[in-house]
Amino acid sequence: MTTTLADTETEPVTLGPDSLLWKYFGDWRTMLMAPAAGIMQLMLPGLGAGVTQHSDFFNEPWERIFRSIPQIAGTVYDGPEAVATAAAVRDYHRDIKGIDADGNRYHALDPEVYYWAHATFIWAAMMMADIFDHRLSDAEKQRMYDESKQWYRLYGVSERPMPEDWYAFRAYFDRMCAQRLVVTESAEWVVRQLDRPAEMRLPYVPEVVWKLFGTAFMHQYRLIAAGTMPPVIRERLGLPWGPWERRQFKLRVAVVRRVWPLLPERVRYQPRALAGIARERAAG
Repeated sequence: MTTTLADTETEPVTLGPDSLLWKYFGDWRTMLMAPAAGIMQLMLPGLGAGVTQHSDFFNEPWERIFRSIPQIAGTVYDGPEAVATAAAVRDYHRDIKGIDADGNRYHALDPEVYYWAHATFIWAAMMMADIFDHRLSDAEKQRMYDESKQWYRLYGVSERPMPEDWYAFRAYFDRMCAQRLVVTESAEWVVRQLDRPAEMRLPYVPEVVWKLFGTAFMHQYRLIAAGTMPPVIRERLGLPWGPWERRQFKLRVAVVRRVWPLLPERVRYQPRALAGIARERAAG
């Protein structure tokens, strides 16, 4: 499919503090969904190939995440500047193209590829709220999905892959997981690091500290990834999910749900979200 930037159907409108995405996407708990969302991104062959061929992913996987997340958050929280932020994010991908492991051409701005990346962010925000905050109603899911369509239009990429409503999005997501996602080189590498984390040391963590605690940290990373991702993906990746894992995951969910509301706002939200909140309050 050719790259198209001009066939969006509706003028983009930025999100504001009245939206559920504003409430949940910049919440630090969304990072609990990052392991599953990131792996599922890498499992789309064109997207996985773009990451491995056009970044130093195997040497700095965390740095890639830390560079990307603030920019993505800016497309939600930057107010009038969110259109420019989204355009910058989109334009980072203009030259990311090549041949994937199956010999197929890919381009990061192919709408099918670009929308899948966006879909994982939608899914992460919804599932974070549903798992770690409260069980979302169908009305809340529909509202968040409608907001996500408004969000996606900021990028100026074709809307052709974008499902019409929440129910269509859920069917699309299930279909992608069942039929399109495979264990790519990059996804397999990340899963391998869950047991041997030497190559995936967190930046700024001294090597001696990582040697002591890195394995325990990555095992928690694996537990959260396995607990939050769709069962079909968990099984495809071979992640363990027995009675012990289920009990441990439920315990962590219960702790987060109980403790998180007690924390001050400045602790609960990411910096880009806090900046947006402060700007809106100053504007009255």
